[in-house]
Amino acid sequence: MKKVIIGFCLLFAALAVQSQDVKRTFGVGLQSSFPSFGFSVKYAITERSVVQATIAPFGSSSADVSVSMNFYGARYMYRFPDSDERSVSLDPYLFAGGGLLSYKSSVFGETSTENMFGYSLGGGVELIVAGKFGISAEVGYGKMSFTEGIAASSIVSGAGLHFYIR
Repeated sequence: MKKVIIGFCLLFAALAVQSQDVKRTFGVGLQSSFPSFGFSVKYAITERSVVQATIAPFGSSSADVSVSMNFYGARYMYRFPDSDERSVSLDPYLFAGGGLLSYKSSVFGETSTENMFGYSLGGGVELIVAGKFGISAEVGYGKMSFTEGIAASSIVSGAGLHFYIR
C-alpha cells in the first residue's frame, strides 16, 4: 500500500512540475450531466489536456416517490484554448469519460436498486470570465449498462460552473 501511495505522490509531483506554465491548472466547482449533478475537480496536465473527476451524491423525494442517485466518474477533456489573453475567453473542448451510477428508488413502498456503468463522448464550450470563472455547456452521446445485461443510450447534456485556483 505504501508503494502505491508513494507512486501517486511522485506522479502528482511530476504533473505539477510539468503544468506550471499552464493557464487554469486547477479548478473546483459544480458539474451536471442530466440526470445527475454534483461536485467536480479539474486538473490541466497541459494547456490542452484536462482530467476531471465528479462526485454526484444528490437525489430527490416527494410524499410517495424517493430517488437517490450516486455518481462517481472521471473524464478526459481535450480543449482548444483561446490564445487571446483577454479577461473573457471562449474555449471549446471534446470529452470522453466513464463512471459508476448507483440508483435506488422507492415508489409507493416498492424499492428498486441498480448499479450501472456508463460512458459518454461529446463536446462543449467553456466561457472563461475574469480568467478565473468557467461556465460550461455540453452535449454528447451516453450509454449505460444495467446489471441484467440491458443497455440504454441517449443524447446527454450538461453544464458546469468552476472556479480556477491556479
